[in-house]
Amino acid sequence: MILFTKVSLVFFMIGLASMLSHAVKKWANGEIRGDILDWYLVRPQASVGALMACIGGIATAILSGALDNYTVGAQIIAAWGIGFSADTINNQDRRSVSRDIPEGK
Repeated sequence: MILFTKVSLVFFMIGLASMLSHAVKKWANGEIRGDILDWYLVRPQASVGALMACIGGIATAILSGALDNYTVGAQIIAAWGIGFSADTINNQDRRSVSRDIPEGK
């Protein structure tokens, strides 16, 4: 599979969207109070690490050809798993976001 095809770009978008689903899961569990995007903004190093891990994992999956024989559904699940796990591993902070945000924000 070539890295910059329409299918590959959709694969990337699914992976990146699944990173946000990790924050939604944490918000639903009460681990994030307030704005979900603040979870990423108050931890820029972890967020960049998660983004780089997601992009690297997806690029590796595409360029290795490992997904060539997968069905569309299996490719979606693979992209979702790569993005979700990349964010889960890099954004493991157990403190609530409301304690990390400076006053006045």
